[in-house]
Amino acid sequence: MPPILQLKDITKTYPSGTRALDGISLDIQRGEFVVLIGLSGSGKSTLLRCINRLIDPTSGTVVFDGIDVTRARGAELRRIRRRIGMIFQQFNLVRRASVFGNVLAGRLGSRPIWRTVFFRPTPDDLEAVFENLGRVGIVDKAFVRADQLSGGQQQRVGIARALMQGPELMLADEPVASLDPATSHSVMKYLEEINKKDGITVICSLHFLSLARRYGTRVIALKGGKVAYDGLPANIDERRFKEIYGEDAVEVEIGLGPQEPQGLTANQAALDALAQDAGHMDAR
Repeated sequence: MPPILQLKDITKTYPSGTRALDGISLDIQRGEFVVLIGLSGSGKSTLLRCINRLIDPTSGTVVFDGIDVTRARGAELRRIRRRIGMIFQQFNLVRRASVFGNVLAGRLGSRPIWRTVFFRPTPDDLEAVFENLGRVGIVDKAFVRADQLSGGQQQRVGIARALMQGPELMLADEPVASLDPATSHSVMKYLEEINKKDGITVICSLHFLSLARRYGTRVIALKGGKVAYDGLPANIDERRFKEIYGEDAVEVEIGLGPQEPQGLTANQAALDALAQDAGHMDAR
């Protein structure tokens, strides 16, 4: 089976002269959970953004499912982006909008604009919103404003929004960098679930090697815009760790610690609603 994603000699040089990527060539297979690691400034975020053309590579080719992304324009590029979900470090939610509205925004690329502008979701849209909120355990927060949620809950909204696209590839740019260790594991487990249960290919950039070892099936380390390591997480020993992060680097273990409350699933919320209705009937 051909790779879902091929990167061929990707380079990116910014106007300042900074060479963020320097000849990156990779094949990503369907169903992989690939973790990008490396120091800040090593090119991880730039690489992810070149894949879905949030930024344009200076040279090289990105091929997604046989389609040359680097040559795509207009409607073709929009069709490609609908198949590639993205989760951001800073969540990128509309903070004053409800959780429901933020998740529904994941349909923007596949629905007429007027349905979003005038807030007219279809029955299928409604079902998908609550299904995806249930998957990340926050269906009970559907009509809460995004700015009233914890950081972990906001990131789960981001995951639900990305799932609304029905993506084949999920890009996650430092999705746990702003979260505490316990919440980091909670968010990573949702990404692991969509990779294993849905078969969605995941490419996720992370700071901590311990998380890469726990969740990744493959680790790619970047250093100075080049690939410094590409292989199994278990094969990164102390020598390779110091080659990637520097001689003075010390590996930090991200433990589980106390878990963030997971909220209700869609089924639990429905059962609670039925129980409350029954209670009101009894009271009459």
